[in-house]
Amino acid sequence: MNIRSTFLTFFIIFSLTSLNAYANSSEMRAFWVVRFALANEKDIENVVHTAYEAGITDLFVQVRALGQTYYKSILESNAPALKEDFDPLQKIVEKCKLYNIRVHAWVNMFYIWSGDYPPKNKNHVFYKLNNQLLRIKSLPEYKDLRKDGIEGFFLNPENSEVQHYLLNLLLEIADKYEVSGIHLDYFRFPGVKYSFTPGSRTKFMMDNYFDPINVYLMQDDYVSQRGYEVFVQADKLYRKFLSSSLSSYLETIARALKIKNNNLRLSVAVKPDPVQAKHRYFQDWKSWLEKKICDFVVMMNYRTNFDEFTFILNQVNEPQLKKRIIVGISTYNQNSEAVRSRIKFVKSGQFAGFSLFSYNHLVKNRGYLKNLKLYN
Repeated sequence: MNIRSTFLTFFIIFSLTSLNAYANSSEMRAFWVVRFALANEKDIENVVHTAYEAGITDLFVQVRALGQTYYKSILESNAPALKEDFDPLQKIVEKCKLYNIRVHAWVNMFYIWSGDYPPKNKNHVFYKLNNQLLRIKSLPEYKDLRKDGIEGFFLNPENSEVQHYLLNLLLEIADKYEVSGIHLDYFRFPGVKYSFTPGSRTKFMMDNYFDPINVYLMQDDYVSQRGYEVFVQADKLYRKFLSSSLSSYLETIARALKIKNNNLRLSVAVKPDPVQAKHRYFQDWKSWLEKKICDFVVMMNYRTNFDEFTFILNQVNEPQLKKRIIVGISTYNQNSEAVRSRIKFVKSGQFAGFSLFSYNHLVKNRGYLKNLKLYN
């Protein structure tokens, strides 16, 4: 063995040893890495090096967005930006192994398209499962969705065909890549207003004897004809239908992934306020943790008002739940001092760690990242 190879071996061993303190620590320090940072090998090297320098233990790497994959999938259309001879997920997994950084495949689930015009690619899931796109009575215009504060078009989480399609994508990732975890994003309904498909309405009516759309589109008539108490009960039944379908599907995903790889960690990005998450978006994430349906959740607590930020975290008092909650903190809408104060509060609250959104913002603002002093 020559001097150069001896030095290289020593360097790798030293690097891995020094990083074990992060990997073995109970605290998770993570970045969300948006897909645009994965264009080529140089960009990926920059991601991994930046994470290493910052003492990051985990990366949530976006590999599916807008119904297109940023890995080599045989089940779904690859994103146009993905080069034929390059697999960003495989590459970042390989690089992170050298630094003992865990990679979680970040998958946008039900949200599959945005924009005034539909996808050009006719093989896109927008067309494949068009009947399963959430709507009121008819498929909405994108501008109408935006007016209601909705990102774009969502697939119906309740539909078995949708569930089967997405589960196969997750299993494909688990089978092909040595990732540490699968991270589900947009695992929710966009709200009760756009929660319908013809099939889901029929399914609900067969069990409950009323069309749920009338409860919301004709609320005044519904109350005057049947009474307020009946309206409240109908609303309760339908919301339970939505929440239960999401929780049941998460259980299915968890079982299937554990069979594929028992060491794979399943996580979900969730709305941070547990009350709002459950009743507006139907993410009953406290129940998911209590029943151990997923390994952990990441609360997207992007509040810029510190009192609001802490109020949300203070709603979780159970120590056992805190151990499985990562707190998501935004960097794009507040300065480094504000982020540091939030990290300090997360540590004092005995949560499992934090994740910063996003790497992409931080790498464009090196001074910001330096000021965070994540080692401290």
